[in-house]
Amino acid sequence: MESLTVDLAVIGAGPAGQKGAIQGAKAGKKVVIIDRLGMLGGACLHQGTIPSKALRMAILELSGFLQSVYFGGKTLTKQEISIEDLQARLRRVIGDQDTELKRQCEANDVETVYGAARFRDEHLIEVTDANGEVTHEIVAANSLIATGSRPRHPIEIPKDDTVFMDSDEVFHMDRIPDRMIVVGAGVIGCEYATMFAALGIEVVLLDRRTGIMRMLDEEIGEIFASYVKDIGVDLRLGQPIDEIVHSDDGQAMVRMKDGEEVVAPCLFYSMGRVANVEGMNLEEAGIELNEMGNIPVNALFQTACQHIYAAGDVIGPPSLASTSMEQGRLAVRNAFMLGSHHFPKVFPFGIYTVPEISSVGPTEQELREKGIRYEVGRASYRETARGPISGDPTGLIKLLFHAETLEVLGAHVIGANATEIISLGQMAINFRARIDYFVDQVFNYPTFAEGFRIAALNGLNKVQPDTV
Repeated sequence: MESLTVDLAVIGAGPAGQKGAIQGAKAGKKVVIIDRLGMLGGACLHQGTIPSKALRMAILELSGFLQSVYFGGKTLTKQEISIEDLQARLRRVIGDQDTELKRQCEANDVETVYGAARFRDEHLIEVTDANGEVTHEIVAANSLIATGSRPRHPIEIPKDDTVFMDSDEVFHMDRIPDRMIVVGAGVIGCEYATMFAALGIEVVLLDRRTGIMRMLDEEIGEIFASYVKDIGVDLRLGQPIDEIVHSDDGQAMVRMKDGEEVVAPCLFYSMGRVANVEGMNLEEAGIELNEMGNIPVNALFQTACQHIYAAGDVIGPPSLASTSMEQGRLAVRNAFMLGSHHFPKVFPFGIYTVPEISSVGPTEQELREKGIRYEVGRASYRETARGPISGDPTGLIKLLFHAETLEVLGAHVIGANATEIISLGQMAINFRARIDYFVDQVFNYPTFAEGFRIAALNGLNKVQPDTV
């Protein structure tokens, strides 16, 4: 057994943990990362964000889906793309990222220990191997818990990962099926439903709720719902599920409350996520979970134990890789009383469906509920020239701004590169820019970003028709 004494012990090597560890090392502290998966990057790199986005890009490129608008909607057939083709792409991306994360840790003298961490007291952490044997005892002046989350299983589902798959298991598919059921019309469910549809799979998307990704601006949500139907997704909302079982011939079967049965060779389910806190003996450090099963923290990301911090999915929403990175960094800066700031109130959401969706700031319905007078500027991707060039003439840039002060309040984009260009709206909101800021700028042509100017002109013409 090895003993270590460190300034900072980071439990979990995902986005929050890795960025927190690097921040501690940059401050000259002795840092160790502990991870039970035995690899850097956590679930984000090996089972979540990175492989899912790599899979999406591989499908869009290999299938020719992005160019299908020029060929009457025809893409390559799924038989021309093998599961091995897709998995080879994933392995390459994951391998390259893993190498880069290791390089960063080595360059900053961050030590790594692999195994399951548990608290003996508020400063002593034990690390055990797969057999439950203690391999390390670590005495830490400060700790950061960044253990992430895993798929939630709220209903009984047969244990057969060749037929029933969650977001951790889907990357191990051994075939591309003709038909697939997706249960859950939240972000992850919609991402995979549209990916599978782009691959040429017949997709049935089920959800007991009536809305699809209900956090979206209503107009953007309606556009997306129409689009997924156009690409062949059978969207069935507001239908409660009775049970999920094997059919008589070994396929996946969903039996609805009304007696209808939906059958397919494979079923993908996404019904939320739950924090990874089991076996950590948090009570030994004086930490109790909240009603949602997450670790409660204050604005500094401190837990109930003042020298133990937590960040990322383990503390609950927004549970984004991007926000987790900044939470981890800020938590460590707070722990060592470095110059810091509060976590930003304004940050973008990126949804990697087909097409992409991204937003920052309030939606129309939120502004209405607050009684704020606002106006809307819109730009269709077909107005930018870059849209048709990229095979996406249906995208939309939507800007919300105050009807009197003209201050930019929100931005919502659906279409290719939405997650890339949303930062223009984010910066405008943070700098309290007026909508005419976009009008007065020159953008590269042809680009998607130019759509912000077109949308601003559209909106400004509604409140100042004589000046534009």
